[in-house]
Amino acid sequence: MRSASLRLVRGKPRACPTVDVMSRKTLFLSCLGFVLVGCSLLPYNGIEDDEALVAGPIFGPVAREFRLRVFHRDIPLMAMDYVGALKSWLYLPIFRLFAPSPLSLRLPVLAIGAITIWLFYLLLDRIAGNRAALAGCLLLSTDTSFLLTTEFDWGPVAIQHLMLVAACLLLVEFVRTDSRKLLAAGFFTLGLGLWDKAIFAWVLGGLVIAAVVVFPKQALARLTARNLGVAIAGLLLGVWPLVVFNARHDWRTVRNNASFSAENLDAKATVLLSTVTGSGLFGYMVNVSSAEPAREPPSWLERASTRIADFSGRPHRNVMMPALLIAFVAGLWIRASRRATLFALIFLAGAWTQMALTKNAGGGVHHAVLLWPFPQLAVAIAFAALSERWMRWGLLTFAITIAIVCAANLLVTNEYLAQFIRNGPTVTWTDAIYPLSDSIQDPSSEVFLMDWGMFQPLRMLHQGRIKIFAGFDPVMTDAPDEAQRRTIDNMLTSAQAVFIAHTPGNEVFPVPNRRFENLAATRGFSKEILRTVPDRHGRKIFEVYRFVRQ
Repeated sequence: MRSASLRLVRGKPRACPTVDVMSRKTLFLSCLGFVLVGCSLLPYNGIEDDEALVAGPIFGPVAREFRLRVFHRDIPLMAMDYVGALKSWLYLPIFRLFAPSPLSLRLPVLAIGAITIWLFYLLLDRIAGNRAALAGCLLLSTDTSFLLTTEFDWGPVAIQHLMLVAACLLLVEFVRTDSRKLLAAGFFTLGLGLWDKAIFAWVLGGLVIAAVVVFPKQALARLTARNLGVAIAGLLLGVWPLVVFNARHDWRTVRNNASFSAENLDAKATVLLSTVTGSGLFGYMVNVSSAEPAREPPSWLERASTRIADFSGRPHRNVMMPALLIAFVAGLWIRASRRATLFALIFLAGAWTQMALTKNAGGGVHHAVLLWPFPQLAVAIAFAALSERWMRWGLLTFAITIAIVCAANLLVTNEYLAQFIRNGPTVTWTDAIYPLSDSIQDPSSEVFLMDWGMFQPLRMLHQGRIKIFAGFDPVMTDAPDEAQRRTIDNMLTSAQAVFIAHTPGNEVFPVPNRRFENLAATRGFSKEILRTVPDRHGRKIFEVYRFVRQ
């Protein structure tokens, strides 16, 4: 039996909790609902370039510095200098069984999200009881930012959330039992999080700061030489691919990414707020309006979604921010939940400060959401503590409040679905990538991509069987060097060359493409459009062309 002094929420010591039938059903329905809502959104988005990065180490080729040669086999360690190949290792058997597609790409991360919700329930049940645990899993499973960033895992963030919650659960159990196996497992999980993406260091730093501030005596009591050795060994076992990569390449992850700046703090704070309210991906992932007529919903689900959106006033924000503010005030006021609330608050402040001060980082929703699920933890624990103080009406008020917050979350998620139906995704997430991929069938073609956003999705969908090149690389500067000029000449004179770019007005980087066309004209070549590729709404997104001598 654990000591009450080691619990985040004060109360009577109790044995390891069991889940009753109603709680088990609620937990199951929360996880199932998360997956089903994600499935309703799945068909509308195209595959974003960073989302498909997982396929790079699988279908290759993998750059020499990102792999390890073992027994005449290449073992991918990294996808980028700060993104590990852990997710690619997980997807390798999936893509061998099922061809790469939106379904095989997104269902696994939805499953990871559901597992995270389940572990989050167990974590809250151990530190705050069943009432807070039920509220927490409901809040997290309906959170719009958590759903969208997990399902369309361009961050990537899905594994990051799983590692954070799993590590917290394991370390809480270590505190309860003093089992060094759990200590090793907890730090191994943290190491995997660091390998998955090095900016997991923000989260790790936030946990350390919060633990030292809130539990100084307990932390010091367990800071023995043996415990420290076990923790370090577990961490290194999880993070070893990142360590090997950096040891072989002059600690490139640190040199290229660990720089700090106080610029754009206001913009990063705005992104954090929009992530909490669920509004951060309007205009980035989904079009908020369209020059084309809105698409009429053909299915009953689409008609229901758009009607609910209209009836509810098309909300773009949930009510999580006022709930969070109330939770911090009430949680710090109520003695029973004070330490848990303080831990969450310090973690959030410490982790966000690190990301906000990191140069060229912390400014996206996929960064801010790494703080999850601690906002939901704070709300669930504080509101549960409040309800236990108001014995007569507390439970009813608690249930109604959590239901309102969850309903507001679902209405914002539905608004994304309604706008996908009416206006479609933005160019970065365009569903035109699928007909574009289908139109490239000749394996002898040399496909030169003249804009960002197509390389990784096309490589993934074709499983690396089509020769694809980043054609805009040689013209990223005004004055190409000798090697770049030779590359440009080879591109123009190749009989198998096919060029793909976004249509005018849809370019991500318009200058390199225009520069290439001008260089082609000076060499006596003119552009010949072969076809244009529209999205589901009929908007022409891609153009496929070649160059012919004038």
